[in-house]
Amino acid sequence: MIRLVIWIVVGVLALSFFGVSLKGLIQDPTTQDNFSFLSELVQEGWDHISDWFVDIRDQARDLVKKDN
Repeated sequence: MIRLVIWIVVGVLALSFFGVSLKGLIQDPTTQDNFSFLSELVQEGWDHISDWFVDIRDQARDLVKKDN
């Protein structure tokens, strides 16, 4: 946990050294669009994966019912 904090501090210092403003990045419309796109992409992926697991579960239940 301490390593993570140290790496975050080093990362922020590196960004500061190169003149990158985190506040400016976060408030930039392009960055917000990119995060929105990634959020939608992850949500769609999660939906596909969860549907796949539900299908597998349903097929397993059907097999168990056939055996009984």
